[in-house]
Amino acid sequence: MDETQILTLLVERQNKLGFTMLINELTYAVESFSMINSQTPVTKPTMRGGMYFSNLKEFRIKAKFSDAALSAVLSKTMLGPNTDFEKIKFLTNMELNGAKKQLTLLANLTNYVQRENGLELNLIVVGAELSD
Repeated sequence: MDETQILTLLVERQNKLGFTMLINELTYAVESFSMINSQTPVTKPTMRGGMYFSNLKEFRIKAKFSDAALSAVLSKTMLGPNTDFEKIKFLTNMELNGAKKQLTLLANLTNYVQRENGLELNLIVVGAELSD
């Protein structure tokens, strides 16, 4: 099963799964997770800002957290204050062909919004790994 097939399956099953976010070996419980496959504003695959590659479509994540202290960790993962994106991991378990698998999503943080009840992160998926 290739990466696009895994991600498409995840979009279909996402409401039935629980997720954990991993940054710098610290884990954070994800309160709300949604993932979509959306069009990008490019007409052909291209390097954006000399920093990352963008296809015509990409998988995007919106994740919500109640822990506002997380914002101190997030600033170290974004492009802007840093010269490189740090990959953020999202972990979940899912059943595939009758076997339980661990799915690891790798994502780049594009932005986040701090609200009175927590943080809302917007990310672009850059990889997916299935393991036993």
